[in-house]
Amino acid sequence: MKKEKWYEFKRVDNIFGVPVKYFLPAALLMIIAGRLGWVPEDLFITAIALIMAVGGLLSWIGEITPVLKAIGGKLLLPLLGTSLLVKYGILSPIFTESADLFAKNGFQMLFVAAVVAGSILATDSRFLKACVIRYIPVLIISQIFALGFSFLAAFLTGRGAYEAVFFVAAPCMTGGTSGAISTLPSLYSSVLGTDMSGMAAQLYAVALVGTYLSLIITIVLNILAKRFPKAMGNGNGELIRSATPALQKAKENAVTYEASSADYGELIAGVFGSCAFMVVGAVLNHFISAIVYVAWTLILLVVLKIFNLVPDKLCRQANFFSNLAQKYLVIILVTCIGMGSSSGGSMSSALKLSNIIIIVLAILGAVLGAWVGAKIFGLYRFEAALTVALCACNIGASGDVQMCYVCDRMELLPYATISTRIGGALMLIEISIIFPIVAQAVGILA
Repeated sequence: MKKEKWYEFKRVDNIFGVPVKYFLPAALLMIIAGRLGWVPEDLFITAIALIMAVGGLLSWIGEITPVLKAIGGKLLLPLLGTSLLVKYGILSPIFTESADLFAKNGFQMLFVAAVVAGSILATDSRFLKACVIRYIPVLIISQIFALGFSFLAAFLTGRGAYEAVFFVAAPCMTGGTSGAISTLPSLYSSVLGTDMSGMAAQLYAVALVGTYLSLIITIVLNILAKRFPKAMGNGNGELIRSATPALQKAKENAVTYEASSADYGELIAGVFGSCAFMVVGAVLNHFISAIVYVAWTLILLVVLKIFNLVPDKLCRQANFFSNLAQKYLVIILVTCIGMGSSSGGSMSSALKLSNIIIIVLAILGAVLGAWVGAKIFGLYRFEAALTVALCACNIGASGDVQMCYVCDRMELLPYATISTRIGGALMLIEISIIFPIVAQAVGILA
């Protein structure tokens, strides 16, 4: 048997689209120049060069090293690695100044705009409309149970509800890494009036722990579903007990947009459209301030998509920008977050026993809620638990694929995608409503 190497250089042959053999020497030159102060005085040029050099290099290491790749090293290493490099003085102040330039001038919200608009508008409207009557209500019931169990977990562990629900349970249920890294901190910041972006590393670490725990629970439930198919409500890959013709047709004909376009105009249109929706959300927040503008943007996009009121071309363009953000801009974002936080202890902190208890109970609550909803709306219990609950408690698309794959349910991936994208959006709306209430109750918000 061939022994596995601790590294696999051929796993990733480019960084930020640049061949590795060219990127590495260029990145090392920029890092050394930054450390010695031999960089342009124009901080914006310096910031782009240094952040991409450090983030790209660490992300590449996280991808080619199997043990790191298995724990999300592509993002984890730029996030926690840069934090440690700053903490021990290996990266000089020019690197943190570069990170601050991005962090303090709205780059995080640009990423949020890309992910929020693209993830919702890329969902096929016919498929969404056909399943909304039966699937979305089950999703909401599951989320209510998950939040309820989160409050119960706070009581059982002695942790305050404010901390347990919003900083431990919530990051696992808000649509993957983007929710934990950017959307939640932005939401909390807008409510409290203080910058919460420094919490991103901690929230991301918690989301990773949630992913691993949800995968373990998925494997256990899958074993039980095979052993006790009737008791577990095993639909053998079918989600709805009696699918309507409209739902079946929509599922078969669901439109999937291409990942990118050779026309740069399509990409820049996606940038404008995504940002414009966020501005409209801010306008709505001006009239009804109880709901923060990120949540308003989510509500607006979901409604427009359900009623097919957004031109298909704009949906495609938003999807292009979203893909760019989730593939490349996210590395820049987590690098900036890591450089702005020199604690380096986020992952060890996330693995506290009380955190594990809270996350497990939140996931089990989501599963129980999915079972209750499945009974009411005619879904198979196991398939509902997998797609509605467990796929809503992971790091996003890669987690959905992993969970559907281990259960041999890849045909359910479209539903899992709805749980991650639309479900994440709905959870953010719910969080935006209850967060100010709890924050005010505990005296954090006046």
